[in-house]
Amino acid sequence: MEQRKRVTQIKEVHITDHATGEINTSQVEKTFSLPQEPAYVKFYLEDIGHIHGLTKAESDVLFSLSRLIGWDGIVSVSKTRFEKSVEPLINVKYQTFKNTISKLVSKGIFTRVGRGELEANPYLFAKGEWSEIYKRRKSITLHISYNDEGRRLFTEIK
Repeated sequence: MEQRKRVTQIKEVHITDHATGEINTSQVEKTFSLPQEPAYVKFYLEDIGHIHGLTKAESDVLFSLSRLIGWDGIVSVSKTRFEKSVEPLINVKYQTFKNTISKLVSKGIFTRVGRGELEANPYLFAKGEWSEIYKRRKSITLHISYNDEGRRLFTEIK
């Protein structure tokens, strides 16, 4: 059974009667539940590469992009960002970088969220408050199945 954390938010609202200058106060209390942060282990990028069957070039791009992931899970992959932050690290051409990004997206490590922006899979990369990570996880479902032929990863965006 999933453990849930009760969170109570108390919001005090001050309303001023402009005619009299009197401050009226009201208080609103909301209680909601979030699942507890799941148990976790430190997971290295090299391990993500092995699990997803990444080539050295794909692992190099993953490493350079992981350094750029923001608190919202978004990373810019614009040509300017590539030239300033990625190219000096891995020394590849921009078209090769774009092709490699397409492979990382097809493997479910990133999803495209806008022109020149990717969202890191929140099941693999978690940075920030658990409540925000949980919201991102609810919008992306990761399915992993194993059979005699190997492992199959499937990502669904809601």
